Amino acid sequence: GEGDIPVDMQNRRSILVFFIVILAVLLLILLADPLQLREPGSRSIALKNMEEVDRVVLVDSYNTTELIRSDAGWYLFGSEPVSPVAVENLLIAASRLEVGSILAYEEFKESVGTQEDNREITFFKGDKLMLAYGLKTMSGKFLLHPIPSERAYYVALPGYPDLDLDRVFSATPDHYREHLLIDLRPSDISSIEIDLASGEAFRFSQDPEGLITCDPLNDSTILPDGAANELSTKLLFSYFTSIRYEQRAGITADSLLLIDSLLVADLLLVADSLLVADTIPKKMATIGVTSYSGEHYSLQVFSYHTFPGSKADLFRALVLYNDEQDALFVNYIYLDVLMRGLSHYFGEK
Repeated sequence: GEGDIPVDMQNRRSILVFFIVILAVLLLILLADPLQLREPGSRSIALKNMEEVDRVVLVDSYNTTELIRSDAGWYLFGSEPVSPVAVENLLIAASRLEVGSILAYEEFKESVGTQEDNREITFFKGDKLMLAYGLKTMSGKFLLHPIPSERAYYVALPGYPDLDLDRVFSATPDHYREHLLIDLRPSDISSIEIDLASGEAFRFSQDPEGLITCDPLNDSTILPDGAANELSTKLLFSYFTSIRYEQRAGITADSLLLIDSLLVADLLLVADSLLVADTIPKKMATIGVTSYSGEHYSLQVFSYHTFPGSKADLFRALVLYNDEQDALFVNYIYLDVLMRGLSHYFGEK
């Protein structure tokens, strides 16, 4: 009838509306997550529902770490309690990773990285695999490959530009154990200062290229002639990985420092001066280490005596860590190698 819209015009309008709806949906998807539109695997870059994760496996060329959650908390290999902070940092970082740029998987495989920098990380909920990816470090950047995917991604953690993801995603079991004091890789360290009871005090400094130099820290310390032994100095820089304490000693920092000050001033009077050296806590060394990211750690090492009059314990020492007010028991396996004199580093090549 008159005023009716022709059928062909109605069809054209319907088709136009259909295309407008389709374009609107595509635009919404693109704006919501452009990377997901281009790469299906990118949806799983960030860990979803981290509270559901009950097992994490981290593997590199030298280590395998399995973290398992029970009702009582997280455990290393299901039996040894771990540091909740280390696990929480791992899960939070995994859930907040963001893509910076994309490259093909072939480029990921061909990219140069040391064996220590390559690892695989897998997250589980029961027997269900939630997320898996490979992670490697490239010139200070972090390269991630979701498994399976044809793409890899340079990733970052927004708001934490200086965070070392290598450490957060460490595959070394010791990184997650409780009582961790210092965990620095050799390349992390800019300087090490060693002040020994003998009076020797010196500093090893490392430049970004790995060149190590030595300087005295007082007038009475004379550096031996010649260059330091390269192997010995490089080993020293490797000894600050996973330094842990056993337990708190129940001895205050003030009491240890008071005894030390009295000894230094010769005000501690006893019948036999040898008794002083052998049977009360005596400072053996102060060790400081500084990282390139500005972290600084200090260890004041004292001999430990099980009871008054006993000889120094051969297996553990008392340590004042940073500014903490209570002494810690630390195994000599960590400390002996840090308290060597200059002759050790300037000996035979």
